[in-house]
Amino acid sequence: MRGGSTDNTDSAASTVDSSDAVNDESDMMIASVDGADSSGLAAITGAGVAATIAANVSTRWAGGCATATVTGDEVAIKYNDCTGPRGLVHVTGELDLTIAISSTGGISVHASATDLEVNAATIDFTADATLSINGTMESLAVTANGSGTGPRGNSIDHNGNYTVTWDPTTACRSINGSWSTDLTTPVATAERANTVNLSRCGTACPTGTLEHTFIGGATLNVTFNGSSTAQWSASTGLSGTVTLDCQ
Repeated sequence: MRGGSTDNTDSAASTVDSSDAVNDESDMMIASVDGADSSGLAAITGAGVAATIAANVSTRWAGGCATATVTGDEVAIKYNDCTGPRGLVHVTGELDLTIAISSTGGISVHASATDLEVNAATIDFTADATLSINGTMESLAVTANGSGTGPRGNSIDHNGNYTVTWDPTTACRSINGSWSTDLTTPVATAERANTVNLSRCGTACPTGTLEHTFIGGATLNVTFNGSSTAQWSASTGLSGTVTLDCQ
């Protein structure tokens, strides 16, 4: 249960880095697909949803820093040090989206990014998501695989599923799910489990819990109470804090 920025470190800080990276990934997905469902206006098509996503880019990101190119049902969004919704800052890179429409009109999104810089993290990911709308609430059920470097300098990776839910009239969202992360030693690579239940509004600090299971079976629980300091405790009896980059 070490701290620091060494690659593959099994620590509270690296656990929070993994969670932050998944949150950044989900926030980028929300910023792209929020309001993309135009089924009430016309027969929904992949190309139509792609065009809607592209049209929304200029209103979501300040100062014309983001541009979108549409090719049929595909959208390529390029960011140049962008500031946008839900606490997304210093976003640089490209996010590629492909839209598919099911026979019942459901919207599915395949997303990919390489070396995407978001909130002091650098992330690579591929994700498949299904958009659902229930009253004023929207949600994405996501299956994702990602890697990169977290905001605290730790190597991060994840492979799993989560659902992110938000109200388009607010900057609030919640994320629930689980994913595995790899830890590589000189003799083996093993998976560790993570279960998350977090809520956050804008750049405010999150509330909720994150549970991490170490390779040896010990568990680490991180509690987020809305402040810039998260509390962690482990089944080994150790405890401590992790400083968060939030307000």
